[in-house]
Amino acid sequence: MDLLDKNGLTEAEFLAKYRPGDWPRPSVTADIAVFRETEAGWKVLLIRRGGHPFLGKWALPGGFSEPGETVDKAAARELREETSLEGLSLQPVGFFSQPGRDKRGWTMSEGFAALLPEDGPAPIAGDDARETGWFTLDSRWDEGVLSLIFDGPERFEAKLTRDGACAFSILDTGGLAFDHAHIIARAMEKMGLIQPEPTDFVALNAQLSALVEGVPHPLSNLSNAAALLWEAVGGLNWAGFYLMEGDRLILGPFMGKPACIEIPLTRGVCGAAARTDATQLVPDVHAFPGHIACDSASRSEIVVPLRRNGQVFGVLDMDSPLLHRFTEADRAGLEAFARILEKAVEGL
Repeated sequence: MDLLDKNGLTEAEFLAKYRPGDWPRPSVTADIAVFRETEAGWKVLLIRRGGHPFLGKWALPGGFSEPGETVDKAAARELREETSLEGLSLQPVGFFSQPGRDKRGWTMSEGFAALLPEDGPAPIAGDDARETGWFTLDSRWDEGVLSLIFDGPERFEAKLTRDGACAFSILDTGGLAFDHAHIIARAMEKMGLIQPEPTDFVALNAQLSALVEGVPHPLSNLSNAAALLWEAVGGLNWAGFYLMEGDRLILGPFMGKPACIEIPLTRGVCGAAARTDATQLVPDVHAFPGHIACDSASRSEIVVPLRRNGQVFGVLDMDSPLLHRFTEADRAGLEAFARILEKAVEGL
């Protein structure tokens, strides 16, 4: 027996009376952020629009999904038509439905991200893309405002703020079309490319003090300290400690991938920090003489000496896959973190 709805209609009767045009319907689009890693840093591919709206503005490749076509198929097709790139793995980064995001009407978009190998083919503009351009990307936080700096055929800057845990609000598009600054920010965040928000070291160091207070086990305190840094500080791929043994540093407690067991004091950022008894803040590890690549993904590093009776007995080491990840505020906060920890490992 067919089920009846509140109006006494079967499903067949309901569908016979249903008129899709009675309800407003949005258009569905796909927008694709293609990234490439270079020696100068990460770059994103943009197109210059050849039609209205935003004629002549830079934008992500993308367009409308056609009837009978899934959005991911539309993304692959639009990427091929506008840039000639195909065969890339497209990863969804979010659904974008902010009212007013498209001047043409009610439009919702699925955002995608893709990686183009450094030796991948050069994009060629087509369809309604007037030209393509690679833009080096940099991101910075300042008092809750995220700046995305694009440097390529032109230089411009978009500004955003957090709007919930997984979204941003655009303060200034920087000249980018539509809400593409938001899509790029989400794609960068999904891929671990965006600079994290500044760490609250007042709260972090208070938490460390409470964690180690009265605990007489030095290695346990170092282990918990590494875990605390890993959870509280964004944009890391390694956080931990090396301890002095003669004229070398030996791997101690850490979080991240397996690391180098021994580091001579004559090599690497850790060796330099221990040898000079001075914090090493390195924006680009590839520009640091004698850098030791325990993890090839590391791009920047900060190392803080640990002291006992005026002598270095180890170092706190943090690595990031982001260029310019660590700031002077991080230096001050981590040096205060180290001073608290030194008292908690006196028996080491």
